[in-house]
Amino acid sequence: METVIAASPLLGHELEDRRPIGAAQEEHIAERFALASTIPLAGPQQRDLFCVAPLDLLVSEQAGRKQFHLLELNGTGIGGLTNLTDRAVSEVLQSLAESCTAFDDPDGVVLLAVSGKESESSPRLNRLMHEKLLFVEAMRQGLSRRFGGCEATNLALLREGKGRRGMPAVALGYIKDFLNDLTVEYDGSAWLHGRRVIGAVNDRFCRNMLQRFDERVDLEELRTLNRCFSAGSDKGVAYSLMNEFVQARPQPGLPSEILNAHADSRLSLVQTVLDWMARGRQVVIKPHGTGLGHGIEFFLDPQESYEQVVARIDRSLCLTEEYYGISGGALPYTVCEYVDACRVAAKDHPLEGHKYELRVVVYRHGMTLRAFPSIAKVARERDDLGGRVRRALINNITASGDTSKVSGVDYMLPLCNQRSLGLLGLSIEDVESLCAAATGYVRYVLDQVDTRPERFGLPAHRQEVGTVAVPAAA
Repeated sequence: METVIAASPLLGHELEDRRPIGAAQEEHIAERFALASTIPLAGPQQRDLFCVAPLDLLVSEQAGRKQFHLLELNGTGIGGLTNLTDRAVSEVLQSLAESCTAFDDPDGVVLLAVSGKESESSPRLNRLMHEKLLFVEAMRQGLSRRFGGCEATNLALLREGKGRRGMPAVALGYIKDFLNDLTVEYDGSAWLHGRRVIGAVNDRFCRNMLQRFDERVDLEELRTLNRCFSAGSDKGVAYSLMNEFVQARPQPGLPSEILNAHADSRLSLVQTVLDWMARGRQVVIKPHGTGLGHGIEFFLDPQESYEQVVARIDRSLCLTEEYYGISGGALPYTVCEYVDACRVAAKDHPLEGHKYELRVVVYRHGMTLRAFPSIAKVARERDDLGGRVRRALINNITASGDTSKVSGVDYMLPLCNQRSLGLLGLSIEDVESLCAAATGYVRYVLDQVDTRPERFGLPAHRQEVGTVAVPAAA
């Protein structure tokens, strides 16, 4: 991996080295959080439903105690895998390999989709593409264990008809490119240049694919990793599930409710924002099936005019329509209340006064779920103007690095690190409780997908092909 990163400018584009963050994680702290968060799956049928999802959470101060607010669930499109320790990375990859033993077509192709190229005028190249090579190798390992062999390929090779038939393939490519080349037949089967698509890895890509083809994709024949991709790609779905979870199992560090609404049209979105603002609420709108903070808008000024509010909503819809090819914009949007997040408090730190959020990676380890709190993602600029500077509110590492032409590592802190926790005003006990809540929440999501698949537009869970245990990589 070190060689690939060093040679990346010669191979195409510069890659970002996250290894300093992984190296700064303290193994004994990571192990403590893993033990505090480990819970069992409901049964073997849930092994096929989930591999990994990083939860992003804002931190606020409530009556002298930290409170954690879910921003999004995310999924297998995870960037920053190498922020974790080597042990945790190995366990995530082992889970992915096991998931790939459940496929049942020896000539099919599994698509590993990555974000990037959203803008036609200035396409962004993924600076963590090297992490996806780890995914490719893990997927090849699982498919080879199932079928005796597997090849790695890409869209250019598939377009040229190159590849060995009678052997499954893992294809790595950008979401936008895959969507442009995919076709869906009358029976709901998905095809890519003569190869049947049997799997898709990246929660957002799975949602974008269904949208592009008007929900016609047969999800009984195409396996998605994760199976809970609706929650991983739609914040409104994730919030509804979180509200159900905390109602059933109250958590000391989580709010009792995430106040939110779903807006399925432009008119509904405008009306909801204006109504909430009239009630004195500060409002955030979030499109679904997008990334990098695209389309997110903050409405914090109660004096903002009707015309300004509508213009910003329209700008968001136009941006997501252009970047993601979704007619009318990335509806439905989620409307939620703005949370005034905590800031880095250490006076002697270069990021002092910057808002931050936490990333907690939940992954399947055998028949259990466990959590790894990986990083604090810090906003690019200080919030000195009461939310009037967007870069002081968006804590997206990729966006921070791309827009300022510096490394995203400059805007993150390793969470399994005693010094970082001190800078953020967090205790070991705070994060232990958060990790336990994170795995409990994901387990609740999987229970819903398992027992009520129709709620998410999924067919009944198939039992005939199950995952096979794969030895950990040396």
